[in-house]
Amino acid sequence: MSQLLLHNARVVLERDVQRGAVLIREGRIAQFFAHDQMPAGLSGSESIDVRGSYLAPGLIDIHIHGSAGVDVQATDANGLNKLSEFLLGEGVTGYFATFVPTNEREYSKALATVASHLALPKSKSGARILGVHFEGPFVNERRCGALHREHFRTYDGDLKSIELFVGEKPELPRLMTLAPEIDGGLELTRELTSKGVRVFIGHSQADPETLDLAARAGARHITHFPNALDPLHHRKPGVVAWGLVRQDVTLDCIADLHHVHPLMLKLIYESKGANAMALISDAIMPTGLGDGEFSVWGDKIRVTNGRTNLATSGENTIAGSVTTMRQALKNIINLGVPIHEAVRMATLMSARVSGVEYELGSIDEGKQADLIALDDDLAVRIAVVGGECNRFD
Repeated sequence: MSQLLLHNARVVLERDVQRGAVLIREGRIAQFFAHDQMPAGLSGSESIDVRGSYLAPGLIDIHIHGSAGVDVQATDANGLNKLSEFLLGEGVTGYFATFVPTNEREYSKALATVASHLALPKSKSGARILGVHFEGPFVNERRCGALHREHFRTYDGDLKSIELFVGEKPELPRLMTLAPEIDGGLELTRELTSKGVRVFIGHSQADPETLDLAARAGARHITHFPNALDPLHHRKPGVVAWGLVRQDVTLDCIADLHHVHPLMLKLIYESKGANAMALISDAIMPTGLGDGEFSVWGDKIRVTNGRTNLATSGENTIAGSVTTMRQALKNIINLGVPIHEAVRMATLMSARVSGVEYELGSIDEGKQADLIALDDDLAVRIAVVGGECNRFD
């Protein structure tokens, strides 16, 4: 029986941080031991001293377009391998490949690439693709951000028009960000939800009445809040006000400190708490490559001091981010969020809103052993994927 004991750790649990150890058996979490409950010996176990590092669930990114020179919509299976290896070094053990609006042919090609990557022998030295996230194309053209309007769609009730987005079961989990106010948006939300697609609200100008209907239809999560939404207005409350006050609505944020001002991030955290707020990267292909000008989605995107901009629009339009989940985690902690809550936002909350909580996102008995050991500066020292250990120190 294959066993691995990670000990001398500050274990980041859902509610607190405790000194102790985690036992992994056959690729799954078998048990957490507090430091004063450690057994005298575990026969047949490999033992690794993590030297006081934080031991946390692997980070889960539910909204990422690429990194390390790889775009998930313009690569092959080997490119996805490269991306997965980069992400693991940043503490991400699972992610949802995120597609921007395009035509049917390009969607199909990208989905085939993901399928071919998943058909390769399972690698334990890279992050795993957990599913696919469609950011659009059923979104509001007046809140397009860096997305291309020419590929936006409305829904006329024809089920064949959404077959590509639903897929065939058994299939990887699928997420879709849409604007419920577009023609057919509420019906689309109901159809997708009934077919197992998790529907998020984003790139939207919906009013509270429409949003209430969308929530009843199955959409109770908001994408990269409050970006690509109407700004908060005291006489015209939209998605921002609705999302902050609805207790049954969750949201995710890009905590790169460019998309959302630190004070606004604190406001969102104080309003929603760690049980309703997830972290995402929204990272694009140039992530990890430094400053410069890059071609992404047919546009020239300039990266300067960690901020992206469409080169044709000056500093008016941010086009994705070049941050990582690990950096977002550091940023949130630096704002005063306790580390166990910050980790929850980047792990359990991500797993919960995307539907993979039953397998991932926390250090609980029976879940997949996807874990990371972080030093005091939150650099990754060890990453465990499916019980297999990867060292970075």
